[in-house]
Amino acid sequence: MTCRTIATLLLLGGAACTPTTERAGQDGQAARIDKAKLHGVWQIMTVENLETGEVDSVANHRTVWTHYTDSHWTYVWMDAGREGSTPSVFADLTPEDQHAENRAKMLDDQGEWRFWGSGGEWWLDGDVMGYTNVVSIEPYQVQMGGLEKVAYVNDTAYAYHTVPEAGEAVLEFTHRRLDTMGELPVTRQGDIDPADLRGNWQIMSTRNVTTGEVDEVWEHRTAWFHVTDTHWTYVWMEKGREVVTPGELASLTPEDKVSARHAQIWNDRNQPVFWASGGTYSIRDSMFVVGPRVLSIEPFWIGVEGEEPITRLDRDAYVYLSPPRADGTVTETTHRRID
Repeated sequence: MTCRTIATLLLLGGAACTPTTERAGQDGQAARIDKAKLHGVWQIMTVENLETGEVDSVANHRTVWTHYTDSHWTYVWMDAGREGSTPSVFADLTPEDQHAENRAKMLDDQGEWRFWGSGGEWWLDGDVMGYTNVVSIEPYQVQMGGLEKVAYVNDTAYAYHTVPEAGEAVLEFTHRRLDTMGELPVTRQGDIDPADLRGNWQIMSTRNVTTGEVDEVWEHRTAWFHVTDTHWTYVWMEKGREVVTPGELASLTPEDKVSARHAQIWNDRNQPVFWASGGTYSIRDSMFVVGPRVLSIEPFWIGVEGEEPITRLDRDAYVYLSPPRADGTVTETTHRRID
């Protein structure tokens, strides 16, 4: 779910999904696409160049998740082999070493991304999917969009074709479903109905439960929390990040290109101004139980679990408490539904 410039980055190289439905165009008619079947979270498995027949396996080199509700999408990926220090070790590094480690987490030697996160709105017109970006690791893409042609979708597999400009080959991206299509049975737990959590949420505020201090997050940050019955993705960006267009990047030296992209993720104190992550979860005893994180901008967090007590959950609002920090601080986070 990206602009064409991002789609080309996914030409890596695993196992293709085998569709059980008819591909678009085989009989000269547009595919009959059931939009509801796209709801959920998908992993990109392969990319095929339909002109040359070359197939590359994305899943062997990169973990890529695309997450759809009826109106919104999020998209997070990371290359294999990224490394990062624990928070305590990172805090003891010099500012220069922190900068170098952050750079290596996100960018290769040519200044190309090793991690990505974005999200926006989408719609379906026949078999053509249109979308816009609301959140993106690349500030220039916010409010931009694109088109993709859905080739097929069924209960376990989904593929789309890029809509290329003249002279470009059509690429087919195949996906496998990761969740259960919303069919996982849930049991109400007191005032909590786990089914109410499914959808896309925006973080509105946080509150220090000890001091009462409130941060109106929505004023300075766009933060989305996207949930199916088994999986979640989380993407946020600070407002006001500098926009650097592809044309401007192309005119920079490799070192300046790395510096420009680094500044889109971290400020001059090596603190994040963009974040993305994803994983699995369950609801137990009115707790949001984080299963192992699968994707994270910080490699340290991959595989880490946790519990967050839910204090309110209904169709309009979701409120939870964070685990205590080292100093004992507990934060209450409030979300509003946006799908």
